[in-house]
Amino acid sequence: MNVDELNLPEAARRYITGYASDTLYPPQEQAVRAGLLEGASLMVSAPTASGKTLVAMMAVMAMLERGGRRAAYLSPLRALAAEKHSEFRELQRIPLENPVRASVSTGDLSSRDRLSGNLLSMTNERMDLALRRDEGWLDEVDLVIADEVHLMGDPVRGPTLEMVLTRLRREGRQFVGLSATITNAAQLARWMGCRLVSSLWRPVPLTEGVCFGGTVTMDDGSAFEVARSSRGAAVDLALQSIRGGDQALLFVNTRRGAPSQATRASKAVSGMLKPSDAKRLEATSSRILRDGENTEMTKTLASLVRQGVAFHHAGLEQSSRRAIEDGFRRGYIKMLAATPTLAAGVNLPARRVIISDITRYDGRYGRNMPISVLEYKQFCGRAGRPQYDDAGEAIIVARGNADEIMDEYVRGTPEPIESAISGPGPLSVHTLSVVVSEPGITAEGIHEFFGRTLGGWQQGESIRMDVDRALDTLEELGMTDTLDGSRWAATRLGELTSRLYLTPGTAHRFLEVVNGAASGKRAGGRLTLGLLHAIASCEEFMPVLGLRQKDYEAAYNLVSTRESEMISYIDPGGVSRSLLGLYGWVSEESEADISERYGVESGDTRRMVESGRWLARCMAEIARYARLPGVRAELDVLRSRIVHGVKEEIVPLVSIRGVGRVRGRALYRAGARSTADVAAMPVSGIAEICRVGRTTAEKMKAGAAR
Repeated sequence: MNVDELNLPEAARRYITGYASDTLYPPQEQAVRAGLLEGASLMVSAPTASGKTLVAMMAVMAMLERGGRRAAYLSPLRALAAEKHSEFRELQRIPLENPVRASVSTGDLSSRDRLSGNLLSMTNERMDLALRRDEGWLDEVDLVIADEVHLMGDPVRGPTLEMVLTRLRREGRQFVGLSATITNAAQLARWMGCRLVSSLWRPVPLTEGVCFGGTVTMDDGSAFEVARSSRGAAVDLALQSIRGGDQALLFVNTRRGAPSQATRASKAVSGMLKPSDAKRLEATSSRILRDGENTEMTKTLASLVRQGVAFHHAGLEQSSRRAIEDGFRRGYIKMLAATPTLAAGVNLPARRVIISDITRYDGRYGRNMPISVLEYKQFCGRAGRPQYDDAGEAIIVARGNADEIMDEYVRGTPEPIESAISGPGPLSVHTLSVVVSEPGITAEGIHEFFGRTLGGWQQGESIRMDVDRALDTLEELGMTDTLDGSRWAATRLGELTSRLYLTPGTAHRFLEVVNGAASGKRAGGRLTLGLLHAIASCEEFMPVLGLRQKDYEAAYNLVSTRESEMISYIDPGGVSRSLLGLYGWVSEESEADISERYGVESGDTRRMVESGRWLARCMAEIARYARLPGVRAELDVLRSRIVHGVKEEIVPLVSIRGVGRVRGRALYRAGARSTADVAAMPVSGIAEICRVGRTTAEKMKAGAAR
C-alpha cells in the first residue's frame, strides 16, 4: 500500500514517507485495512522491527484527526517509554489541525506529576496508579496503545498490565495492542475485544542456528565453520561477523559475563578498526570518563570502547548506557555484550545476534534454568538492521545436545501467554485496588471483575477461590473490612496502601516498623540502620543484591557497630549488599568506594536511591497515619539523606538549590550549619568554598536566603 492512499492529512503522509518510506510494510498495511485509521481496536502480533511503532503513530494521528482528545502509550519499562517519547516528540513538527503534543510520565509513584499533552507515554504502573486515583484526564483518553503485550505472562510485570487493560476497556475507546509473535494471539485479541493482525513478515530475513564444536548449523539447511580460539565460541562468532564488516550483539546470562566477553574480543576487534572508527571511539571513551563516576567499571568500559567493544547491563549509569547505545547505533562500536534486559528494552539491532547461554539463574529453583522459547525469540528479534543488512542471523552457542536445542528453540513455537494475576502476591495487591475503587462492592462484584481479566478467561471458576483467599489475607492485614457481612470496603490503611502503590504486606510491615521505632527510640538517637533495613528488605526495593562471601565481614561490622540505630535485632546474614551500599551512600561514601567495597555499581546506586526515596516517603506517610510525628520527621530527614547521599548534619545545606553532597560538605567544613549561615556569607566566599563561578555563587546565596 502506498502512503498516499492513507486516509490521513497530507502533512502526516509526508512525515510517514520521510520517517519510513513511500510504501507500508505488510503488517502496517494489514493494520490499516483492518480499520486502524477508522478507530478499530487491533491486536498487532508481528516480529521486532516490522514497523509496529509506525502503526502506533498512525493510530494517534488518525485519532486526533477524527476529533479525539488523548492517546496513552503504555510500556513495561521506563527506558522504553522514554525512548518512544523521544520518537513521538518528532510528531509535534507535523502541521496538523489538531497537532500532537507529547509528554511522558515514568517518575516517583508516590508523587502527583502533572500530565499535559495529547500523547502520553507512561509505564503500566503509572497508568495503574492513575486508575486507582481516578485522575481526571483518564476520561479524555480515546486511544490506548499497549506495547509489549506478550509480557502479560511475566510474573512481575504481567499482572499490572492485565489489570490496566481490564479497567481501561470501555465502549468507544480504541485499543491497539502491540506484541511480538505469540502462539495464542487470537485468544488475547478476543479477550481485549480487538481484531487480530498477525504477521511473520520482517524487513530483514532471519535465519537461526546452533553452534557446536566449531560448526554452525542453520535452520535453512546451510552450515559453516567458525575459526576456534581460546576466546570461546561466542566471541569467535562475533569476530567472524565483524571481519565481514558487520556488528555483533552477544547476549550473556550474568552481569559478570558481559565485561568478560567484551574483554576477550577487545584486542582482536581493535586490530580491525578503521581510522575514522578509532577517532569516534576515542571521543565516546572520553565522554564516558567525563560524564561517569570515577569507578573501576567506568574506567574498564571506557578502555574497552576505545578498542571497539562494549558491555551493557543494569549496573551502568545512565550516561554510560546512552554513550554505548549511541556508539553501537552509529556502527563504530562493533561488538556489544549485553544482559537479557537489553532484549526487552531499547532497540539496538545487529546483523548477528549470539546467545551465549540458554540458561539463567532462577531464584525460585536456586539454580540455572532454561529460558523460554519466547525469550529466545526476543533475542532473535534484534538480528538484522533495517536499511543496513540484507539478512540477520541468530546463533545459540550449545555446550551439548545441539539437535535438541535446534528442535526446542530454533524450530520451536513460543509458549502461549498465560495470566500471572492469580499468584497470591499480585492478586492481593489488585484485589485491594478494586475494593478501594468501589467502596461497598460485594464479593460477587469482585468475582465478576476478576472474571473479566485474562486470568478469569483462562482459569474460569478457579480464580474465585484465589480471590477469596486474597480477601481473607487483606482482612487479616487490616486492609479491608466487611460492612454488613456481604459488602467490602477498604480501611484507612488499605486506602493509603493502594494510594501509595505499596503491596499490602509491605504496608503492614512498615506499620510495624514505625510503631517499633516510636517505642524504641533512644533519647536523641537516630534509627538509620533499622529504617534503611526495612526499606531495603521490602519487595518493592530495587535492586536486591545478595551478599558475596567477602561481604559477610562488612555486614557483621555494620550490625555490630550500629546497634543503637536498630529497631529490632538484625541478623548480619540478612543484610544485603544493597543495604551496605545504601548505608554507605547516606554516610557520604563515594560511588567509587561503594563500587570497590561492596560491588554495588553506579547504576545500581542510582536505582537504589530512586526506590529508597520513594519508600522512605511511603513509610513517612504510614507514620503520619499512625500519628507518630517524631518518626515521620526522622523519615523526612532520612529521605533527604537518601536523595543527596549525605550525613544528617548537612541536610539543611543540601536543601539549597545547586548544593549537593560535595558542596554541602565543603560549606559545612567552612562553618555553615544552616541556610541562614550560607545566606550571610559573601558571594566571593561561597564561590571560593564551593569552587564555582560568581553567577552560580549568587544563585546559591539567593536560594539560601529564601
